[in-house]
Amino acid sequence: MTITTPTLHRSPGWLRWAWLVPAVFLVIFLGVPLVSLAAQIVSPDTISYFTDPLPWRVAGLATGQALLSTALALLLGLPMANVLTRYRFPGRRWALALATVPFVLPTVVVALAFRALLGASLGSGLAIVVLAHAYLNLAVVVRIVGARWATIDPRFETVARTLRADRLTAFRTVTLPALAPAIASAAAIVFVFSFTSLGIVLLLGDANTRTLESLVLRQTSVLLDFQGAAISAAIQAMVVGSVLLWAARQRSSGGTFRGGHLIRPDGFARIVVGIVIALTLLIVLAPVAALVWSSLRSSSGWTLSWWSSVFGAQTIDAGSTRIGSPLAAMGRSLAYALLTGIVAAIVGGMAAVSVLSGRIGRAFALATALPLGISAATLGLGTLLAYGREPLDLRATGMLVPMAHALIAVPLVVAVATPTLRAADSRLVTVAATLRARPSRAWWTAYGPILRTVMVAAGGLACAVSLGEFGAASFLARADGLTVPLVIARLLGRPGEASFGVAAVMAVILVVMTTALVAAVDKGGRRS
Repeated sequence: MTITTPTLHRSPGWLRWAWLVPAVFLVIFLGVPLVSLAAQIVSPDTISYFTDPLPWRVAGLATGQALLSTALALLLGLPMANVLTRYRFPGRRWALALATVPFVLPTVVVALAFRALLGASLGSGLAIVVLAHAYLNLAVVVRIVGARWATIDPRFETVARTLRADRLTAFRTVTLPALAPAIASAAAIVFVFSFTSLGIVLLLGDANTRTLESLVLRQTSVLLDFQGAAISAAIQAMVVGSVLLWAARQRSSGGTFRGGHLIRPDGFARIVVGIVIALTLLIVLAPVAALVWSSLRSSSGWTLSWWSSVFGAQTIDAGSTRIGSPLAAMGRSLAYALLTGIVAAIVGGMAAVSVLSGRIGRAFALATALPLGISAATLGLGTLLAYGREPLDLRATGMLVPMAHALIAVPLVVAVATPTLRAADSRLVTVAATLRARPSRAWWTAYGPILRTVMVAAGGLACAVSLGEFGAASFLARADGLTVPLVIARLLGRPGEASFGVAAVMAVILVVMTTALVAAVDKGGRRS
C-alpha cells in the first residue's frame, strides 16, 4: 500500500500566469497609446517643431511657476511636518489627517475654492496659482519629510547644544543633513505636480502661468496640431524625467537616525505648537469654508437657488451656451468611478498577486507604476491618437475615460495590496496542504480573505481618483459625456453669478463624495 504525501508550498498553476492580466492591460492602454504618440513625433518636420520657441517659452514659464510653488509648499509644510510628526499633543492624529485633506481634493474644486476665497479681483494670475499648488501639495511635504523627521532622535540636537552650538546651528549641522534626502524627494514631487498642472492653471491662470500640459490640450482640441502636441509632451517628459532622476540621486545620499520619540512640548515649544496647529486649521479649512459659503450666497443674500438648479433643472443656461443636466454629469461620474474601481481592483489585484509568483510577476507589478511618471496630457493625447479616431474610434462607447482613470489608479491598488499580501502568513498554505487541500484551495485559504479586503479598499480609492480626475478626461470626454469636474470647469468659464453658484454646489457635492469614499475605505481598512 502506497501512502502519498501532499506536496507542500506548491503554488497553483494559474498563479504563474497572473501577470498576463496587468501585462495585457498595460500593452493595450499604455503601450499602444505611447507608440501612437511616438509615431507623431518621428517625422520629417520633427526638427522644425523642436526648434519652435513656443513650447520652450511655455516650459520656462511653467518652470518658474513650479519653483515658486515648491518653495511656498516647503515654507508652509516644513513647520507642519515638524510639529505634527515630532510633538505629542491632544488631537495630533486628527491634525495630521486634516493636513492630508487638500491632497485628496480634486484640482477643479481647489481652483474654485480659491476663487471663492479671494474673490473675482484676485481670482487669476501667478500668485493664486502658486497658492493653490502649495495648498494641494502640503500633504506631500508633511508626509514625506515628516516620516523622516520622526526618526531623528532629538538627543542628537541636545548633544550639539551641549557643545555650545545655538539652536539654529544645531539644526543646520545635525537635523538638516538628515532631512535633506526627504526634502529633495518632496520638492521633486511638488515640482512635477506643479509643472504638469492642468486644472489649476486652466481655471486660475493667465497668459503668464501656462504649462506644457495646457499647451498640449490647446494644440489638441483647438488647433488639431497633434504633432506639435506630441513634441510639447516630449519636452515635458524630458523635464520631468530630469527632475525625478535628480531626486533619485539625492535620495541615495544621507543617512537616517533611528529611535526618535514624540516630544511633549513645554514652555516656548508649546506656544509654537499652538501657533502651527492654528495656522494648519486656517490654511486647510478656509478655502473649503469659502466654497460652502459661495454655494449658499448670492448678491441678494442667503439662497438655495443654486442647489435647486442642480437638483431641479434639466440643463444649465450658462451665458451663451447651455450645459447639460448636473444630475446626469453626477450619474456619469459615479458610473465611471464604479467601472474604474472594478477594473483597477482586478488589474491591480492580479499585479499584486503576481508578485508572489516569481520574477516576471514582480517585473510587471513594477511596470504598473509607469503611468505615475507620465502626465495626464501625455496619456490622454496618446489614448486619443490610438483609440479616439478612425479606424478604431472608441470615444463614442464612453469606455476611454474610465480606462484612462483605471490606468492612473492601478499603481495605487498595487501599492496598497502588495505589502499586505507579502505580510500574510504563508504557513496557512502549508497547513491547508497537509489537510490534502488542492494548491488553489490552499492558496485561497491563506491569501483569499486578505486579497478580498485590500481589493475592495483599493477599489474604493480608485473610485475617489476617478471622481476628481480632470486631465485625461479633458482629452477623452465627448461634449455630451462630461464628468462633474469638466462641468465645473465649463461653468467657471462662463460669466454670471448663477454659473459660479452652481459650480460651487457641484464642487461641494464632489468634496462630500470624495471624502466619504476615502473615509469609508479608511474605516473599513481599520476594521479589517
